Amino acid sequence: MNERNATFPSALEAFFLVLCLWGLLYLIALAMYDARHWLGMEDFYGLGTVAQVLANGILFTALLHWKNLSYRELFSASRSASAATVCLVVPLVLLATPLYLLLVGQLEDLLQAAFPMNAGLQEQFRVMGELRLPQIVAGCVIAPIVEEMLFRGIVLRSFLHQYERRYAIIGSAIVFGFAHGNLYQFVGASCFGLVAGWLYERTRSLIPGLALHAAVNTSITFWPDGGGTGTAAPGIATWLLVALPALPACYALRRFLSAAAR
Repeated sequence: MNERNATFPSALEAFFLVLCLWGLLYLIALAMYDARHWLGMEDFYGLGTVAQVLANGILFTALLHWKNLSYRELFSASRSASAATVCLVVPLVLLATPLYLLLVGQLEDLLQAAFPMNAGLQEQFRVMGELRLPQIVAGCVIAPIVEEMLFRGIVLRSFLHQYERRYAIIGSAIVFGFAHGNLYQFVGASCFGLVAGWLYERTRSLIPGLALHAAVNTSITFWPDGGGTGTAAPGIATWLLVALPALPACYALRRFLSAAAR
């Protein structure tokens, strides 16, 4: 297939798309309000993850059709590149994920210490983090797929056609953080966007970022305090246990992707 509108969105258009995403999210959440009983989500905030996934999916599907892209083109340039990515890059990414979670968790702790979260937002996060099947499936399985397709597959792909590499990655990370709608998630999502954006730019495949996204979301869902976030700081033993496999994995990942990009 021949891609159309390769330079859409620009940076300004990407922020407009986020506003469209929020509008879709609001409409879907309202439409789902009466269905919250059979979904097992008595609290309205519990619909947030499911509604957000649906909104991302609708917007992404419309953009994919408009840009005349196939799913195969979006995920990877070729089957051989995809197989190499899965076999070599993804295991290294997963080994490095615990260290990423610890570092970002400590950063978020500092942010919350400087800017305490209000009670309403704390309650929203508590309800959205409850272990209910619709939220688990939406947050750990579907959200990584649709968000990577939208923010790396569409937004970053377009930015790389228009801007210098580093600015494209940073810009797409900021857009991804902004889409989360609050200061606390903005910081964590922007940090994630930098890593996922670098992985996409190096491999031109969504698979490494998708694996990282799924691992991060699953860890946060089942181990919400794993990175710090309001608990005592991890001890030296925890840092060593995480860093011993993660640092060599990061080094190997950087060497491999630097060589592959030449």
